[in-house]
Amino acid sequence: MNRSCAALVCLVTLLSPVAAQQASGETIGLVITEWRHALYETPGGKEECPAGLTQGEMAQHQAMENSQELRETFGYFTNRGPNGEHSAYMPLLSEDLLPSPELQTRIGYGLNLDGTQTGEATNNSCRHEKFEGPEGTAVDNQLARVVGCTASWRTGGFASEFFKQEIVNFPLNRILIEISGVDSEENDSEVMVHIYKGLDGLSLGAGGTIPPFQNQRIDERYTRYMYETKGSITDGVLTTEPIQEAWFPIYWITTPAERLVRDMRLRLTLTKNGAEGILGGYEDLKIWWSAHSRGMGGAAASVGPHSNAWYYRAAHRYADGYPDPESGQCTAISAAYQINAVRALIAHPGSDDARMHNNSETASR
Repeated sequence: MNRSCAALVCLVTLLSPVAAQQASGETIGLVITEWRHALYETPGGKEECPAGLTQGEMAQHQAMENSQELRETFGYFTNRGPNGEHSAYMPLLSEDLLPSPELQTRIGYGLNLDGTQTGEATNNSCRHEKFEGPEGTAVDNQLARVVGCTASWRTGGFASEFFKQEIVNFPLNRILIEISGVDSEENDSEVMVHIYKGLDGLSLGAGGTIPPFQNQRIDERYTRYMYETKGSITDGVLTTEPIQEAWFPIYWITTPAERLVRDMRLRLTLTKNGAEGILGGYEDLKIWWSAHSRGMGGAAASVGPHSNAWYYRAAHRYADGYPDPESGQCTAISAAYQINAVRALIAHPGSDDARMHNNSETASR
């Protein structure tokens, strides 16, 4: 290796949050194929959204007395501010005349992020109401209170299903999870978990399914999206320790952006061909709104239906993480995402494909 190459390798090693090392035991590679809000849903939302689903920008605009005049002057339903300001970019200048129904259920999905049972304030959280998870445990997912009654984010909704396709179609959304040092996939007191941005596309099988054990290379250009944490496996369920700040690239409703999930952790049930479960943490509100306003928020009149003005206010009202030291207002909101993944053969740059070999051994069993 010449000096310039050696220097580059050293620089990447120093800059990366991850210094991946080969651990003893087997290695499980996963590639995320689905990422959606973890929502408790009943048919038509009759139980959790008894007042109905949220109204969109078009309905809010048409409820204004001067709606037609504003349309003729400013051109679109999302230009609802007094001087035509776009509701996604200046949401506090838009006022809703129609109410937006809110989630009315105690049942929800998520993880217990703050460690409390009743949602009392802590040094790192604001007081909030907990959800009761499927196992009767207290869980946090305040973002569900914002999006839970929006048809577009529910199962079969436009935004939810469109983003599912974007994960498959765009490598910018390629997230890899590597679990190493696995002595048993049923019970292992300590494993190492690495998260990477992937480089490759996903091939589809019959009926649009995603076959497992596809080759996936790590995108070494983006050390910003590389993380390492410890975890454990109990009864086939992987639980990780929190990652304080986890940045993810995202191509969301045709818009490249990022998301910042604080105290991010995983709880995944491992299966023969993949994994499924919850990715949880606190979504940083500034970063979340930046992605939302330029993606789904910008097209809210057609792909919602929801009100940007209500979304913005509700997200800040329900924010429950990382209080500002001066104002006390929380700057992040707890979130839980249902993720699915298939097993993958993860190739490390410059490696001898040892980890791919380990995955191949697992695949052959």
